[in-house]
Amino acid sequence: MTRLAVDIGGTHTRVAGRRFATEPGYAAQLAAVVGAIRSTGVTPSAVGVSFAGRLDPTGRSVAVSLNLPDYAGRPLRDDLAAALSCPVRVAHDATCGLLGEHAKGSLRGEDRCGYVTLSTGVGAALRLGRGTHFVAMTTEAGHQLVAGNDRPCACGQRGCLETLTGGRALERHTGQPLSTIDDDRFWRDYADALAAGLANFALVAGVEAIALGGAIILRRPELWHRLTRPTYVPLRLVPAELGEDAPLAGAAALLDTDEQTILH
Repeated sequence: MTRLAVDIGGTHTRVAGRRFATEPGYAAQLAAVVGAIRSTGVTPSAVGVSFAGRLDPTGRSVAVSLNLPDYAGRPLRDDLAAALSCPVRVAHDATCGLLGEHAKGSLRGEDRCGYVTLSTGVGAALRLGRGTHFVAMTTEAGHQLVAGNDRPCACGQRGCLETLTGGRALERHTGQPLSTIDDDRFWRDYADALAAGLANFALVAGVEAIALGGAIILRRPELWHRLTRPTYVPLRLVPAELGEDAPLAGAAALLDTDEQTILH
């Protein structure tokens, strides 16, 4: 029995050791994922998928995908299952990152925890409960409104945290890739906005530990000392131990997770 994990990010996709650019067109991406799986020569018995967008309550169709708008409303789970002739489970990449870090990473043993990914966009998920009695769900912490911020967001609001901390939004605002920005003031402002957003997320959701993943934060270790804010309930911030593999690990863990415990 061979089970595979897939990570469809807003910028890149990873399948069975292969990494390639995520297609903006849904049909082209579906063909690319199926082709990558078939190229392994393996016939999967089940596939878990981490996806950079919210699923509908059934987990079958894409409900919201701001960075991949052509995917909205598409039956991703059913289309992949039909193409691969095997069961498929799909969840938001933040939820998968959370499951991966709780199963094998820095959130092991935590009963009240969260995961935030800082990459193309800002994704957040929380897990509450002990053992197999828990609920895991995606939140919209990336779209909390920040006082004094008037930047327009792709979601239609103005002032979202994502406009200050999301990769694609910041590249639109600055006109350059984040990897080329070395201005200390820029990154200090980034860290300060993120610190407040993390504190708000923790206090509202009731989590006591948050793992941070995604390319931006994992490649900027100098930001960590600015991220901790004194809060009413002590909060522990930790790097995602699995790094950028957290969503893949979570996609695999999704196949062993009761569907009733995941709120899409």
